[in-house]
Amino acid sequence: MKATMGMNYRLLSSNLETMSNKLFELRQQAATGKKLNRPSDDPSAIRPVLNYRMQSASADRYLKHLGSAAGEMKMLDGQLGNVENIMVSAKETTSAAMNGAASQADLQTYADRISQLYDELLYAANTQTNGKYMFSGYAEFTRPFEENPDYDPEAYDEAIPATWPVHYEGGENIKTVEIEPGKHIDKQVSGEALFLGDTEDGLGIDLFRVLRDAEHAVRNGDVDGMSKGLEELETGAEQVRRTRGRMGNNAWRIDRAELYLTDASIEFKSMISSYEDADLIKVFSELVKQETAFEAALNVTTRVSRLSILDHM
Repeated sequence: MKATMGMNYRLLSSNLETMSNKLFELRQQAATGKKLNRPSDDPSAIRPVLNYRMQSASADRYLKHLGSAAGEMKMLDGQLGNVENIMVSAKETTSAAMNGAASQADLQTYADRISQLYDELLYAANTQTNGKYMFSGYAEFTRPFEENPDYDPEAYDEAIPATWPVHYEGGENIKTVEIEPGKHIDKQVSGEALFLGDTEDGLGIDLFRVLRDAEHAVRNGDVDGMSKGLEELETGAEQVRRTRGRMGNNAWRIDRAELYLTDASIEFKSMISSYEDADLIKVFSELVKQETAFEAALNVTTRVSRLSILDHM
């Protein structure tokens, strides 16, 4: 079979097209920094890249939620610390009032101090962050605690909410955060359980009632009432400490989950990069070689296309 001029020309044209396509791919890699710009670039890489992208996106979503929860829990810890300090201050004030040398005027001063601490506690219980109440659970736009202006320590009955010093108006459920698939932990505190002692074990204590009773005992010089108040104030402070400790453990678990997911996210992105990203130094080097070869092939094709039988006559 003879090689005709037409066959040679078609062969050279085909080679030029192949080299041109390769040159286009290299230029695209140099411009984008990616060696995987379309499925045809590496069909075998498509499935793992898609899988790693899904896992990376999932890790980033978790990190976003965990970061938000971590910020909320820092503010929560600050408020719990404030509530604990209120209970401790009330205990110290009541203890000072039990001093036999305290005059009636001193007792009134101590009682006024406990009354101020009560107001601080009510303010803390209705704390808002970004317009949302911290201790309202899912009912975050509802003011959780409303004071009973007709409260009478002598008429208090634990079984009758109408006799309580403060009523809870917030939601029953609290918000959680997912730290891993199917695993949720609390990122909020039940205001009802913390402040009113409505705990599952039934051993909680109403912090508002304790402060009101302590104020009443101090104002009236009731030593037995003050002694009982000291015990209940310590019980209330311990109630807050337990809650704060539990939420501190949850915050630690969130921090650990963030660290793990951050490392996982970096690893996923690294794996995607190994499939997608081009070695730019290698690409530019190959690009120069390909452009030189393309120019040489183009020159040869130009010369061949000009050949004629007249050149040999």
